[in-house]
Amino acid sequence: MSFSKKIFSSATGALLLATAMNVSAPAPAAYADDAGAFVGGIMAARIGQNMRSRTQAEQQQAQAQQQQAQAAQDQAYYSQQQVQQAPPPPAEQTVEERLAQLDKLAAGGYITADEYKKKKQAILDEM
Repeated sequence: MSFSKKIFSSATGALLLATAMNVSAPAPAAYADDAGAFVGGIMAARIGQNMRSRTQAEQQQAQAQQQQAQAAQDQAYYSQQQVQQAPPPPAEQTVEERLAQLDKLAAGGYITADEYKKKKQAILDEM
C-alpha cells in the first residue's frame, strides 16, 4: 500500500472513530464532540509524526548516497591523477646495450671475470 493511501486510510479511520464516538457516546453532544476531536487530534498527531520520521529517514538515506557518490568520484579522480603522473616504464635494452654495459662493469672491476662469463652467456642464451 502506498504511503498516501496509508495516510488516507488512517485519516478515514480516525474520522469514522470520531463519528462513532459521537453517535454511541452516552455523554451529551458537547462531550462527544470533544472526545471525537481528541481522538482525531491524536490520530492526526501520530500521522504527522510518522510523516516527519519517514521524511527524515529519506533525507538521511539521500545524504548517505550523495556522500558515497562523492567518495567514488574523488577516488576515480585521484586514481586518474596517479596514472597520469606515473613515469613511463624504462625501455628494454637491446642485447648489444646489455653486453656493452657488462663490458663496462668488467673493465671497471665491479664484477669478476667468472661473473662476466656467466652473465654474458646468460644474455646470449636469451637470444
